[in-house]
Amino acid sequence: MIWWIVPAAVGFFGLVVTLAGFARMGKRKAMSGGVRFIGGILVLSAAALLTMVGINLQTYSRLNQERHVADIELQRVDDQHFRAEVTLDGETTPTDYVIRGDEVLFEARIIKWTPWANVIGYDAIYKLDRMSGRYTSIQDERTGERTLYALQNDPGVSAFNLINEHGKWQNTVDAYYGSGTYVPMIDGARYEIRITQSGLIARALNESAEDGLRRWASPTRGE
Repeated sequence: MIWWIVPAAVGFFGLVVTLAGFARMGKRKAMSGGVRFIGGILVLSAAALLTMVGINLQTYSRLNQERHVADIELQRVDDQHFRAEVTLDGETTPTDYVIRGDEVLFEARIIKWTPWANVIGYDAIYKLDRMSGRYTSIQDERTGERTLYALQNDPGVSAFNLINEHGKWQNTVDAYYGSGTYVPMIDGARYEIRITQSGLIARALNESAEDGLRRWASPTRGE
């Protein structure tokens, strides 16, 4: 709800100025009425932009403590070919994906506000962005079949891109960055994806996942 306070206030002010301009033009005060009318339209346009940014921010979730964001269960189809059932936080029905590779990677975008913005209720926010397959071998990574999925839509005006292009909104943003975590794909493995103040983490949910993490090998240098 807090994301709509500023757009609503700006929009109300713009509407008042626009109507005042109409009234003055009706009284044959074309010059002053025209100036107010144009000014009101500009303010309403600013309110519309803020509303679109607010719509985009609604796709992010507040991050004031460690939070669960997704569960994934893996089934091996063939070498470097897995079927994944992913259940995002707040959903009850999993979505099926086909993933190629040796590891599965989750990525998120995080926006962290400055302390004074925290005081008025703006906690750090995040959005689980995408999931993709990843190969352990660097050579396979260069030549293997890629699989990549968007996990959430990005409606409205992208707040992340707007911050990136136009600075930190008068010092309201402390930091904005991407975070990722990846784990080995093992037949029957189940993982929980969580997000903390420092970024995404993954935890094993069953013995297959724990065993896979213990036997997980890093790529050989120079591959």
